[in-house]
Amino acid sequence: MKTAAVVASALLPVLSASALAQGGPPLVTDDPDTPGDGKWEINVASIYSRTAGHEELAAPDIDANYGWGDYVQLKLDIPWVFARDSGEPWKAGAGTAQVGVKWRFIDEKSAGFNVSTYPQLSWNPVPSSVERGITAPGKEFFLPIEASTKAAGFGLDAEVGRNFVEDGPNQWALGAIAAHECGKDVECLVELHETVSTGEHATLFNLGVRWKLNDSFVLLGAIGHEEGTAGSDPRHALAYLGVQILR
Repeated sequence: MKTAAVVASALLPVLSASALAQGGPPLVTDDPDTPGDGKWEINVASIYSRTAGHEELAAPDIDANYGWGDYVQLKLDIPWVFARDSGEPWKAGAGTAQVGVKWRFIDEKSAGFNVSTYPQLSWNPVPSSVERGITAPGKEFFLPIEASTKAAGFGLDAEVGRNFVEDGPNQWALGAIAAHECGKDVECLVELHETVSTGEHATLFNLGVRWKLNDSFVLLGAIGHEEGTAGSDPRHALAYLGVQILR
């Protein structure tokens, strides 16, 4: 927790003239950016994760976001999940759905940096997916604060939030991202994200890329590895491959 907390605390107060939209897919940490009034941002992806004794593939994972005004974003995420435990066959079914509302209440145009809050509710809409071990039981409610800015040619983003878990221990989540252009219309991303609960923690290191093909399509990719205590069930492998559709 100390590493992520130090990075996050260093990034939150940084002020600058503008901000890059570097958080969100393909990474775990989000940022304050919103699609814009009446605009859509739809991320269609395949997300693979592997923990000790369990593999999971969300394909497709459809993350639809709509700009309700310039400062509010409405979110609906619905995945189809393939999952298996070691030595058992793959099972498929509806995954954990998520809805959220992001509100950017400090804007870089007036303040030189962005700050938002982004409450999100996750639940299992199909009980059979829980019964078959495809999704975890219970609901979760995540209440974070995000901040972003730009400094020395880098886009910087930090997120700190509390995750309230119905059938498990509550968690703190801390994330930090640095983004930089690494080619024409290509943005390279580095993420450090930590999840902490009583007596348990997991730290994720993620490398990502965004490649803007045109004004409507962006290719997204990331690969990461997580270390932590056994009880936190860290993701030894995490991979994201998708396309962002802008309308």
